[in-house]
Amino acid sequence: MGTSITNKTRVFFIAMAAYWLVFGLITALYPKLMDLFQTSAGINAKTAFSNHIWLHDGLDIIAISVLLFVLSREAVSRNALRAAAIVAALVTFAIAYSLLATPYWSLLFLVPGVGCLFFAIWGFALAGKVK
Repeated sequence: MGTSITNKTRVFFIAMAAYWLVFGLITALYPKLMDLFQTSAGINAKTAFSNHIWLHDGLDIIAISVLLFVLSREAVSRNALRAAAIVAALVTFAIAYSLLATPYWSLLFLVPGVGCLFFAIWGFALAGKVK
């Protein structure tokens, strides 16, 4: 892999990891902040179990961020870039589904959704440039 694409993949993985790390830390350590993305129906549906799920989700997101940070330091294949893009695409799909199929999320939830869509497109574009 050429130096140019290596630098671009490094930036891609670090940017994606940092973006998701913010959400992971919020959901794990201060889930109340996620109320910004919820409707009143979502906020009123909270239970002790919901708080457990927020913590679990936050730790899952942090785990993915750690993996992305490690990948930023490695020479990665086209398949690794595609896998990262698929991860971002799946999160985009989950956010879109949540917005369309449930009463719990406000339109502000589009912000992280658009961010994840951006990472999906960027990842697929980078994968296409790897020989």
